[in-house]
Amino acid sequence: MTEYDKNWDAYGKSIDDRKDAPEWAILRQARETHWREFFTGIAGKKVLDAGCGHGEYTVFALLAGASVWAFDYSAEMVEATRSRLERQGLQAQDLYQGSVTEIPHEDKSFDVVFCLAVLDHLPGDARTQALREMHRVLKPGGTLYLDVPNRLALHWRFVFLLMRLLRLYPGGKIHFFLPWEIRALARQNGFEPQASLGLTFCPPFSGIYTTDIRRVTFLPQFLIRPLDRLYLKVEQTMRRLGPFKAVCWHYFLKCRKRDD
Repeated sequence: MTEYDKNWDAYGKSIDDRKDAPEWAILRQARETHWREFFTGIAGKKVLDAGCGHGEYTVFALLAGASVWAFDYSAEMVEATRSRLERQGLQAQDLYQGSVTEIPHEDKSFDVVFCLAVLDHLPGDARTQALREMHRVLKPGGTLYLDVPNRLALHWRFVFLLMRLLRLYPGGKIHFFLPWEIRALARQNGFEPQASLGLTFCPPFSGIYTTDIRRVTFLPQFLIRPLDRLYLKVEQTMRRLGPFKAVCWHYFLKCRKRDD
C-alpha cells in the first residue's frame, strides 16, 4: 500500500462516523434527491458498486430493490461499508476487497455498474484498464454511472487547494476531468454517454462545512432550517442547468454499454 493510499484510508476512517452527524443532514438530503433524480431503473437489477467507499451508494441501491455486489481497493472502506450496511439492516450479495483494474466477475454479469469518485485516483493507463473491465462485466445495453471531480469547478478547486495547504485534506495527485474529457474517455472504451448531472453547486448556507465533516455556525436552529431548505432548492435547480451544472464539484455521467 502506498503512502497516498494510507493517507486516504486515514482520512476516510476519520470522517466515516461523522457522515451520520445531525449537521450533515442537509448534504445527505441533497445526495438522496440527486440519487432519486439520476439513478433511475435500479430496482430488480444486478448492480456492481466498483469502488464503494463508505457504502452510501451501496445502501441507496439496496434500498431501491437492487441486488448489489460491492468492493473497494481499501480494506478500511470495505469495513466502513460493512458497518453502514449493518446499521441499516441491509446485506449485499458480496462485499470484498478488490481493484477496478481486475474485477473478479465473469463477462456480462451485471445490469448496472457504479464507478463513483474512483477514476480520479487512478493514473491514465489504470483508468483505461478500469473502464475496459467495467465494460467487460456489463451486459450489452447495461448502464455505467461515473462520478468525477470537475475541472471547471474553479471555486471548489480553490477550496481544495487551500485545504491541502492547511493539511486538512490528503495529499497526492487527484485528476480533475473536463466534462467533455470524461465523455470522450467513456466513448473510447465502448460506452455511449447519455445523461449528465452535477452535484454540489455551492456549500450549504447554514455555516462553514469543513473537510472533516463538521459545520461551524453561530446561527440558531430557527434560521438553519429555512437556510437548508433554500440551499436544497438552489442545489436541485443549479445542478440541472447547463452552465451551472458544468461548474458543480461533482460531474455525474450516465453511459450505456454499446451492443456487442
